Amino acid sequence: SLRYFYTAVSVPSPGVPQFVIVGYVDGNLIMRYDSGTGKAVSGADWMAANLDQQYWETQTQIGQRNQQIDHVNLEIL
Repeated sequence: SLRYFYTAVSVPSPGVPQFVIVGYVDGNLIMRYDSGTGKAVSGADWMAANLDQQYWETQTQIGQRNQQIDHVNLEIL
């Protein structure tokens, strides 16, 4: 099964990103995006070997959009 987990904090601690997305397939990490780097990266060697840079750029854009949405949602709370 494919699962994504989104975590956002209103006030991050030092060394803790404000926003993180992690993706898993059958419990195995496949990707990660965090606000500290602002990039999506592979969490699995087979994904890194089989997907091109365009895929990761698209995942980065998706992560950045979700980060902005969650930032607004935290402001509302």
